[in-house]
Amino acid sequence: MKFLRPVSLLALGAAAMYLLDPRLGHRRRAMLRDRLKSGFKNGLRETQKYGRDLSYRARGLFHRVGDQIQSGRQDIPDSVLEARIRSKIGRYLDHHPHTFDLVVNHGNVFIRGQISDALYQRIQPVIREMPGVCSIKRVAPPPIVPSEKISA
Repeated sequence: MKFLRPVSLLALGAAAMYLLDPRLGHRRRAMLRDRLKSGFKNGLRETQKYGRDLSYRARGLFHRVGDQIQSGRQDIPDSVLEARIRSKIGRYLDHHPHTFDLVVNHGNVFIRGQISDALYQRIQPVIREMPGVCSIKRVAPPPIVPSEKISA
């Protein structure tokens, strides 16, 4: 503690000499003033940016909660829900869309047909988060029975 006081007084004296120098002091003070002004302006800009970000996030959360409340009360017809699901998962398809069948019954989604495990893992969370979806079930396609060779 006794050592800190003389060192701080020495630093204060050096700063005063640096800023109050008759030859370059005016320039140094102007540079310090400009840096402080710029730092304050940048800090204010960043504070406003984070405030807007926080306000947008709060607004989004408010609307998401409102949508959750509304989706619990609202019954979506199965045909509309099926169309929404098909539209949503259309961008995940890397093959022909008619290789699997999508059936919706009272909010329960049944996926049937030739669908890879990787594709199913990608579209399952997308479907699950949609309003009106109660459950998702993957139904195995019927087994392929080889046809018997016809003797000529």
